[in-house]
Amino acid sequence: MVFICMKCKHPLRSLGLSESSYLKCNKCNIIIKKNEINSSIDHNYIKSMKNSEYNEKAHLISVGIKEILNNLKYNNEKLNLNVINRFIETILSSNTIFVLGSGQLKLTSCAFCMRLVHLNLNSFIVGDIASPQISEKDCLIIISDDENSYELANAKNAKVSGCKILLLTSNNSDSKIAKLSDITWNVEINNLRHVNEEFYNEIINNDYFKMLPQSTIFKILSIILLDGLIAEIIIKLTKYEIDLKNKHFNLEQ
Repeated sequence: MVFICMKCKHPLRSLGLSESSYLKCNKCNIIIKKNEINSSIDHNYIKSMKNSEYNEKAHLISVGIKEILNNLKYNNEKLNLNVINRFIETILSSNTIFVLGSGQLKLTSCAFCMRLVHLNLNSFIVGDIASPQISEKDCLIIISDDENSYELANAKNAKVSGCKILLLTSNNSDSKIAKLSDITWNVEINNLRHVNEEFYNEIINNDYFKMLPQSTIFKILSIILLDGLIAEIIIKLTKYEIDLKNKHFNLEQ
């Protein structure tokens, strides 16, 4: 049996195992003894539901989506147009663009690199077998939320080559890679207190951060922000959707 707070529709959490212990709604702070549940239901404080009727996973999915959207809204309002313009200028002035991402962020780097190729820009994923040498006329774009030795080693080698290093990161503006980078685009994660105090407290009280890791939020934000960057580049290059489609892979068609 699941007990639902009728005010906010959240499940009540147990504060103990005995019949004399309590149930609490972490959002509304309603607390009631377990042995008083029947009377509370009569007074419409809470509602009882069968486990099969209440899908907590669906509730957590909703909370996770809200967290992503709030983070996206926050970063959209805090966009540093100077940094974005410098990113674009460096990309467009480079002979070759190299993109680096590790783990799930490699998928983000591949999606961004593919769009650069569609725009007829000479672009490669770091580590691909066909990648050429890097030089002072090129740039390296690193997408990283938690720097590792592989990313740092590539950043150091790129610095030696004399190329420009662009970093898209999250709360790591003082990292070793950031210190090697020429331009750092810092994406701030979990600043929900600035967006919605009530929602922030809901997440903290229910430990929902464990359900949606910071790396997941950064991965989603980074691909959206980089697609926004592509839109800016399309305008600067006076390109149209048909221009991108004409560069799509067609060997298997």
